[in-house]
Amino acid sequence: MGSLGALYPSVVVTSDYRFDGISSSDNHPVLQGSLYWWRPNKTYAGLWASGVDYQDGGTSYEIDVYAGRHVDLKATRITLEAMASVFPDQATPGPTYDFVQAKVKVARPLGRGRLTGSAAFTPNASYTAGRAWRLEAEAAYPLSKTLTLNASIGRRIAERSPDRTFWQVGATATWRQTSLSVRYVGNSLDPDTCYLPRACKPAVTATLMTNLPGLPLGRRR
Repeated sequence: MGSLGALYPSVVVTSDYRFDGISSSDNHPVLQGSLYWWRPNKTYAGLWASGVDYQDGGTSYEIDVYAGRHVDLKATRITLEAMASVFPDQATPGPTYDFVQAKVKVARPLGRGRLTGSAAFTPNASYTAGRAWRLEAEAAYPLSKTLTLNASIGRRIAERSPDRTFWQVGATATWRQTSLSVRYVGNSLDPDTCYLPRACKPAVTATLMTNLPGLPLGRRR
């Protein structure tokens, strides 16, 4: 790693891009990619992009820009992060899909596994949903060096849109720099209250990710 950290790119293909249990790709496969910058002082920043399909006549991609810092207290890691999500080619007039979010996450080991809890606040959520909170608990347990079980459950509470519980359970297999995750994903919304009824139905998703070689920045440490 260089004195200024390193850049870590990755490429992802997923069968269905799910956000809080709802499909953001109309149940279709999309390509995703990220560029993650890690510094030795435990600060980080990144850029993440994904295809989307909201059946609105043309919005086709999302870009997230984020930055944060880790604070380690013995075995517990606390992460503070800010993120902005934008949809540059939004096709609908009027209210925007764009939003900003502040998040705190706490993670600690539990036996061989790991537990994570997070809380995020959005002052003005997508499409005039108003103030919104997102709470989530996650668990990961390695069965071997290459296979890990994953599960999470969360709750989204918004000022002017239906609240929902969302969940996922599955497993991730890893080989060198590539991983394959298969998960069952769902949410508590009734299809009648969903902007696209088929987007809210539970589904099994598969995600293939490849981490490309990192690029050191600055002088070698």
